[in-house]
Amino acid sequence: MSEKNKAQIDLWNGRVGEKWAAMQVSLDAWVAPATRELQKRAGSVAGQRVLDIGCGNGETCTLWLDGGADVTGVDVSAAMLAVAAQRTEGRAAMIQADASDWKGSTPFDLAISQFGLMFFADPDVAFANIAANIRPGGKLLFTCWRPVVENQWVSLPMEAIQDLLPIAPAATSYAPGPFSLSDSDRLRGIVQRAGFADIDIRAFDFPVCLASEGGVDAAVRFAMQIGPTAAALAEVAKELRHAAADRLRAVLAPHDSSGFVGLGGAIWIVEASRSA
Repeated sequence: MSEKNKAQIDLWNGRVGEKWAAMQVSLDAWVAPATRELQKRAGSVAGQRVLDIGCGNGETCTLWLDGGADVTGVDVSAAMLAVAAQRTEGRAAMIQADASDWKGSTPFDLAISQFGLMFFADPDVAFANIAANIRPGGKLLFTCWRPVVENQWVSLPMEAIQDLLPIAPAATSYAPGPFSLSDSDRLRGIVQRAGFADIDIRAFDFPVCLASEGGVDAAVRFAMQIGPTAAALAEVAKELRHAAADRLRAVLAPHDSSGFVGLGGAIWIVEASRSA
């Protein structure tokens, strides 16, 4: 695995990956509309060799398998790959590897990723390696987050707790993390330099599910475990966490609809073809 990506690998193959594996059901619901849209854009995958990058807990792998594809899932997290292997029941190859330098033995027809490509220290190197794993004329399809300001599920909670944080989070928008590919012009350049053509970058909006049931209390627990709000609160004192929970409860209460709590989400869906 790439030394450049060591910090992210250590996170995802450690406490973060273990948490996400334990929260698989909630995380599937979290971005369910985006998953459905990704499946729609993929179309028929019957008979195709599909590489699922950053496959995580394996939900998308099951979709491609059920669609008749030959699936290989790649992720750095052993904990999430274990969940994915259980869900796919041995029907897919599950490989613990860094997609920025992993090489498959045979080119794939389609490389696809649900929020798995935003964590590379050198995205140009990573995307070039991904392109090398796709046959000429093969496809790349993935989702990534648009800017924070367009994502209410991040901006609303962060604004509510901002003054409680001892140090304001650094504005490193291009650092590895959920919003590293949010600038569409930069994103297009990365994909193009990697050797892809016919690049289509489309906006898609959907309600991000913080709680499918359980209302505000469940949503607060989720927000304090997953995403930028959770990261910002990870090292704060217990008293500040209690205060943050109260703030979050207040701003999320108006968004509770019979136990479902959703906030606006905004992503890019990117499609491209590997140049011949």
